[in-house]
Amino acid sequence: MKFTKLTYLAAGLCLLASSCSEYTPTGYTEEPSLPVVSSMAYNVTGAANHDVNISWTLPNDKDVTGCILYRNATEIENFDLNADRQYNYTVLGTPLGEEIVYTVKVKYENGYLSTGKSVIINLPSETFDGVANLQGSVDGRAVTLSWTLPSQANRTGVRIITNGETEKAITLDADATSYVLKAQPMEQTLTYGVEVVYDTYYYSPVVSVEETIPYIEPKMLYLLPEDVATYSDLDDDDEYAAAKWFAAQPNAEFVHPSEISDYDPGIYSVMWIEVDRVGIGYGWQNLPFSSDECISALKEYSANGGSLYLANMATQLTVPLEIVPSDMGPTVFGDGNGGSGDDVWVINPYLGWDFKDGADQGFYDRTAHAIYEGLTLEDPNGYGYPNLPLIGPGQREDHNCLWDCNLYGRGSYPDVIKNFEVTTNSLVLATWGHVRDHCVAGLVEFYSNSTHGRCIANGLAAYEWNQNSGENPYQGNVEKLTENILNYLK
Repeated sequence: MKFTKLTYLAAGLCLLASSCSEYTPTGYTEEPSLPVVSSMAYNVTGAANHDVNISWTLPNDKDVTGCILYRNATEIENFDLNADRQYNYTVLGTPLGEEIVYTVKVKYENGYLSTGKSVIINLPSETFDGVANLQGSVDGRAVTLSWTLPSQANRTGVRIITNGETEKAITLDADATSYVLKAQPMEQTLTYGVEVVYDTYYYSPVVSVEETIPYIEPKMLYLLPEDVATYSDLDDDDEYAAAKWFAAQPNAEFVHPSEISDYDPGIYSVMWIEVDRVGIGYGWQNLPFSSDECISALKEYSANGGSLYLANMATQLTVPLEIVPSDMGPTVFGDGNGGSGDDVWVINPYLGWDFKDGADQGFYDRTAHAIYEGLTLEDPNGYGYPNLPLIGPGQREDHNCLWDCNLYGRGSYPDVIKNFEVTTNSLVLATWGHVRDHCVAGLVEFYSNSTHGRCIANGLAAYEWNQNSGENPYQGNVEKLTENILNYLK
C-alpha cells in the first residue's frame, strides 16, 4: 500500500466526489473513456481532528501505470503503480475554513490519463487562544520575554517572531513561559511577537511587545587552529591572506579553540572560521577544528547568541554544530590543486533564473540582502544575467564545499531550493554563476533557533583569498563581500 504525507505550512470534511477534467499535465492526453479511480474516500483523524486521510483504488486494467494527485489543480504527487493498486495520502495542517480540492487521475500507457475523481476538504474554522501578560526586559544585548500560557488543549509549541519575520521564527516547547534572545540588533526598536502553536500547524493570534537595544561596540573573532600561534604561521596561502585582511579590520581579534569560552558573544558577536586547503580530504572530521572540545566550545558560543561565518571547507561544521540535520551536510567537495582558465568565476544571487517569467518552480532574487550592499553585479561571461565576479582568469583552486539540493528533492514545495530552505531553516543567497535552475546552494544564511545563533556558510570555490597566478582583479569583491557578511552577523 502506498502511503504519503503532505504537510501544509499554513494555518478543512470531505463534501463530495466528482469528475474533474479541467487540467492535464504536459506530456499526457486525457481520454474520457478510460476507467477512473474507485472507492475514493476520506476520514478525519488525529487528537484534534485536523489530519485528513484520502484513499482510492486504481482500475484493474492492464494498461494502468500509476496515478497523479492534484491539489487545487496543481500536481503534487506522481505515483507509480503498486501491487494492490490501493493508495493513501495523509494531509497534515490543512487550512481551516477553506475548501481544498484533491483530484486523482489514472495514468495509462502511451501517455494517456483518465478524467479525475475529486474530494473537497473543508475543515471547520477554529479560534485559538494566545498568550497573556507578555512582558519584555533588556539587559545589554539580551531581551528576556515572559508570558502566561492559555489552558486550551492540543498546544504543541510556542513561537517567537521578531519584526514579523515568520520565516525566522523560533519554536519552543509547548510549556515554555519565557525565553532570552541574545545578541540582538543594536540601536533599533524591535517588535517581539509570541504565538501559541496548536496541533503543530495552527497558530494563535500574535501578542507583541516592543524593546529597544542600546549600542554596545561589537567585536569580531577569527578562529585559529590550536597549534598555530599567530595568523602569520598559517601554512595555506588563502587562509593566510584571509587572516591578514582580518587583522587590519577594526575590533578584530584572533582566538584559539581553548579560549572561546573566555569571550562574551554579547560583545564578540561574530566569529569567522576559514578553512581552504589542498588535499585536506572530505569530511568535517578532517578540519583543524574537529576536536570534541572545539565543537563543544563553538556550540556554547553559538547557543549564547554568537554568530558564525563558516567559509570554504568550514561549511562542513554545520553538521557537528547541528545547524543542519546530520544527513544534510555539504556534498559537493573539492580539495585539488585546481587549474587555469580564461573565464571569470562568479556567484549568482538569482536562484531559478529560467523560471523568472512564471513556472511551476520559483524564482528568488536575493540581491536585496545586506551582504550584497555596495557590490556591483556584472556579466563578464555573457550568461545573460548579472552575477558577482569573485576571481578572474588564471590559476584557481576548485575548492567547492556546498550543497547539491537535488539530493533532497522538493517535497511538497515548488522546487528543491525552497525545500532545502524550509528543511534547514535557512535562506539560500547564491549558487554557482552558470546555474539557471535550483541545483546548488553555495552561500546560505541559517537562521537562529533555540539551540544555535545565526550562521552564514560560504562554500563557493570562487571565494578564494589568494589567486596563485597573480593579482585577482576582483579581490575587492572578495573583501567587500566578507566585510558585509561579518557586519551583517554582528
